[in-house]
Amino acid sequence: MEHSFHSESKAEIMKMDTEDYIDMLSARAADMRAMVMFFAVIHTGLLVVLGFGGSGLEDSGIQLALTAVTVLTSLWTVFFMDDCMQDLFAISRDLPEDFQASNVGKRFSGVSLPMFRAVNFIVIGLIVLAEVLAIY
Repeated sequence: MEHSFHSESKAEIMKMDTEDYIDMLSARAADMRAMVMFFAVIHTGLLVVLGFGGSGLEDSGIQLALTAVTVLTSLWTVFFMDDCMQDLFAISRDLPEDFQASNVGKRFSGVSLPMFRAVNFIVIGLIVLAEVLAIY
């Protein structure tokens, strides 16, 4: 007897209503807000260390550690926020036509995702550059 792990036919597709999409949008937006808070806390902490670090910042090991934290947390933030943005735009395209015809729906369709992605990367990159220059 042959058993299949896939008991449902491939033709069956999960049906989602508008409320499911809204829940997904809310969850991904919350993820993005949490990541912004993480980024803000880490980089505010770095600014405090730079402001009050004194002669301890002249140690190359400390400089390397601060630079590593700055760069790695920023990369993580960029990738995570990029993933959230892609999900938000994808979900907005899956919403019913009445949503897409609304003012909010028109905003989603009128904005370029690649532009959002580029601006996110550039802004975070400039913040990191300024911090690394301040460290060294």
